[in-house]
Amino acid sequence: MANPPPPTRPTRRRLGHRWLLVFPFIWQACLAPAVNDIALTPFGLPFPMFWQMAGIVLTSVVIAIVFRLDAKAGVEAEEAAFLAHSLKTHEDGAP
Repeated sequence: MANPPPPTRPTRRRLGHRWLLVFPFIWQACLAPAVNDIALTPFGLPFPMFWQMAGIVLTSVVIAIVFRLDAKAGVEAEEAAFLAHSLKTHEDGAP
C-alpha cells in the first residue's frame, strides 16, 4: 500500500506577529545594563530586580499574544496535520 502524499503546504500566512518575541530579548539583553545604576527601589526592591520581574511579566504577555495570533492564523491546524502525517508514516514503517 502506497503512502499518502505529504500534506501540501497551505497558502502563505502572515506570521509577522512573531517578531513580537524579540521584545523580551531586547528587554533583558539590551536594556538591562542600562538599569543597573538606577537607585529607585519600587516596592522595596532594588531596581534591577524589579526590572527583571517586570520582564517576566512582559514575556508572559508577549507569548500569550503570539499564541493567540498563531491560533487565529491557523498554525495549530497545520501542526496537527503534520503530526498526523508523521504518525501515519511512522506506523507504516517508512523512515
